[in-house]
Amino acid sequence: MYVAEKTRIPKTPIENKTVLNEAYDYPKKVSFSRGMRVDLDNCVMLFISGTASVNEAGDSIHPGDVTAQTRRALTNIAGLLEAEGADWHDIVRTTCYLADFRDYDPFNEARNAYFTEQELVPLPASTCIEARICRPELLVEIEAIAIIPKARAS
Repeated sequence: MYVAEKTRIPKTPIENKTVLNEAYDYPKKVSFSRGMRVDLDNCVMLFISGTASVNEAGDSIHPGDVTAQTRRALTNIAGLLEAEGADWHDIVRTTCYLADFRDYDPFNEARNAYFTEQELVPLPASTCIEARICRPELLVEIEAIAIIPKARAS
């Protein structure tokens, strides 16, 4: 029996190696993309994977400092957005993971400061939960969804 090829929505991985290396480039391979670009009729959706305080070599940075880790995670997301012609104003949703919810206040202060610097109005929809993060030294991880007009997408 002949099965027609399935129609699929076009998608491509998002990367910005000046900010973050790809997880599959780690010495111990991790199978995910930093983000995924999904092309729709009039817009592009960007799905940014959980992003933490890691440098361009994939090393954890700012151990023990939830404020610095939050800022680095947000900056890493900004770099991934930039690679697709987007910025924080295009974010519609974030999901934030804290290793210890007792760190919520300093996390939230750092996030508020960053969003104020970005002049975000309105703020993205968001959920924040306590979860075990993939490395014990990482205290925060953030994922994001952005939508941009197709005409502006890189």
